[in-house]
Amino acid sequence: MRPAGAATVDPDRSAPIHRIGIVEDDTPLMNFYAALVQVSGDLELAFAARTLAEARAAIESGSPSLCLVDLGLPDGSGIDLVRDLKARGRCKVLVSTVLGDRTTVMSALKAGADGYILKSLSQAEILVHIRQTLNGFTPISPQVATYLIELLKPQQTTPAAPEAAHALTAREAEILSIFGRGLTYDETAHALGISANTVRDFVKKIYAKLDVHTRAEAVFEAKSMGLIDTALGKKNS
Repeated sequence: MRPAGAATVDPDRSAPIHRIGIVEDDTPLMNFYAALVQVSGDLELAFAARTLAEARAAIESGSPSLCLVDLGLPDGSGIDLVRDLKARGRCKVLVSTVLGDRTTVMSALKAGADGYILKSLSQAEILVHIRQTLNGFTPISPQVATYLIELLKPQQTTPAAPEAAHALTAREAEILSIFGRGLTYDETAHALGISANTVRDFVKKIYAKLDVHTRAEAVFEAKSMGLIDTALGKKNS
């Protein structure tokens, strides 16, 4: 039996074909996502479900590599599904939804979502973000990244000096600041004039300092703790 989340391999192709689960209560949109996956060439449809209950049943037999999950489902919140999938290590999870309120956005990321994109994206953008997530990236729609930063501003107070164990260097803070604008590893590397591998080395150190596992969590935690502003302030002083 193929392990959960494993990709199948087409003998006529060198790359694995990843199985995608769709969880979306809007039937036309669900069918659109399903059709998009089926004609992609490198992805295949594991299942398409309209409710939380249907999704949980389908995941057991569908063995998806990634689930594209809407948060507003008729029988519950997609956040519960995100949390369950990540806790059990079942597959990658890419949230596709409308721009929610503060609680919704933060809860989805805290639950372990590997990315957060908007339903208004084009076909090409959706496929790009699915593939990025499968490859270990954390795609966040630019509008969402901007919204996340704006959400944090009203909550910010004058931060206490961060503990030395958690303090970011100016370069680490700069990288997180760029991630907050929705740029990828390669785009960040280009902006800073360094290699993508160097960016990844910095990211590993950032994750260890902040005790996080995704870029979205890192940006959120660093902004909440005032680490980005503190480190960049020292750089510019």
